[in-house]
Amino acid sequence: MNIMKIFSITTAAVLLCGVSFAQAQKSESSIQLSFSKKTDNSKIVNALVMGKKSGEKFSPAKNAHISFYAKKEKELVLITKSITDGQGKTNALLPKDLPLDTGRYFGITVKLENDSVYENSEEELRLKDVNLAIQLNPHDTARIMTATVTEITADGNVKGVKDVPINFYVQRLFGIMPAAEEHTVNTNEKGEAVFSFPKGIPGDTAGNMTVVARIDDNDMYGTVESQSPCAWGKVVPLEKDPFPREIWGAQAPWGLIITLSILYGGVWFCYFFMFFQLRKIKTEEDLTVNS
Repeated sequence: MNIMKIFSITTAAVLLCGVSFAQAQKSESSIQLSFSKKTDNSKIVNALVMGKKSGEKFSPAKNAHISFYAKKEKELVLITKSITDGQGKTNALLPKDLPLDTGRYFGITVKLENDSVYENSEEELRLKDVNLAIQLNPHDTARIMTATVTEITADGNVKGVKDVPINFYVQRLFGIMPAAEEHTVNTNEKGEAVFSFPKGIPGDTAGNMTVVARIDDNDMYGTVESQSPCAWGKVVPLEKDPFPREIWGAQAPWGLIITLSILYGGVWFCYFFMFFQLRKIKTEEDLTVNS
């Protein structure tokens, strides 16, 4: 009986040491969060997860198990779970109606938990939900654009938010471009930021383009964006021949093609002429030997 008891205690101690050793081998982890609200009012939390082993530098933590929670009073309500990609990134689409605290803030907690590779870690966002709207007259020759930032107060009223930096951009093919060198305007008492778009910004063949107003990575609101189409762009006519025959283009000019054809043709002509002459000499030698 004593032997069995000693054996059980020894086995338990070995297993405990094995579990402790396995846990000690887990990589340290950290989470970086960002929030964005799009033109369609969709809210997204982006998470960048980094991990490192002892003595190494932080690198993207791929295939890490991440959980997104909404804070409701003192409780955490699970929104969704996901796994990071090869760059350590993942995101979650938030519900439209998030629980708010007494200060009209919402809280999002992101946890790395129950992962076999990385230690548990968590990060929290606490932000205010604001709306960003664009007002413009497409036919206004002065090109005046007004971006308005508002929030809903505790009594349900809409209130303008003062001193919020608004950046104005133009949508391009691969991203957004500042509309001017000085493209940031702070909102006034009504929550309005007025910006005059410069002339000469290229649009499409009809002068159409998309203007963007954005709150960029604000400590209180995150990133909030609003877009609107307009016809304030410079008309860019459609090229009759978008791919002309040029040296740097997809099609070489005819002069270059003819010149190279003559040069290479002359080289191959010399090869065939030499081969013909060698064959002729060989034939004459055979005839001389046979005679």
